[in-house]
Amino acid sequence: MPEWMSNTKAGALLDEVQLNPEIGTDDQTFVESVIQRAARYICSQCNIERYPEQSQGYAQSGPTPSTDISSLSTNSILILIDDDDYYDITLDLSVCTTSSGIVTELQRAIRAVGIESYKLATVEYELHQQHHYTISSPTYGESSIASVSYEAEYEHVAQALKLSPEFGGIEYIGGATALQFDDIVVRCVQHWYNQVGVEGMRSFSIPGAASATDFGIDPVVAAFIEDNRRLV
Repeated sequence: MPEWMSNTKAGALLDEVQLNPEIGTDDQTFVESVIQRAARYICSQCNIERYPEQSQGYAQSGPTPSTDISSLSTNSILILIDDDDYYDITLDLSVCTTSSGIVTELQRAIRAVGIESYKLATVEYELHQQHHYTISSPTYGESSIASVSYEAEYEHVAQALKLSPEFGGIEYIGGATALQFDDIVVRCVQHWYNQVGVEGMRSFSIPGAASATDFGIDPVVAAFIEDNRRLV
């Protein structure tokens, strides 16, 4: 999943821009790349980490975490899923000798808490340029959270899996839909597409982030960015 927009949101915006008879379904791969670049541009210019959309909260490990934690000296980790409190999750390390084993055991232990949000939480090990573990909340919106912590003397699981920001992990709170952002991305895509035209568009390079010039930006988009720019 790109850092600036989920594939689900990108697909929804693709459907919307393809309603434009000038865009249609021709060269879909190119149009998809324009959507992602438009989202990245808006995120960059407004100083936001992630595109605002109805999304799940999740905790993702740092890159290249351990895939065998069977020899660790402690076996617990603190997990919070859509709650006010962390729960102590205890793992059977004997089955944690591979990434798939860790995913299965971590998900089992989280779901064993028995609270609804924990019972439906998911754990994945997947490639995001580099491999990561991802613990996801089952809910969507701004109350959707997945967070990892640890007791001072029981940090070994969190450390080995690189979960928790202290060990290079990242955590995103779920987002709420911001339709005005969708409107601006669609406007960017249409504007850039029309600048290129159907002829020769495969060779066109979309301006990215700060390299874009005022000349190449729709005035409505520029005004939106100015109104929504956030301090870092």
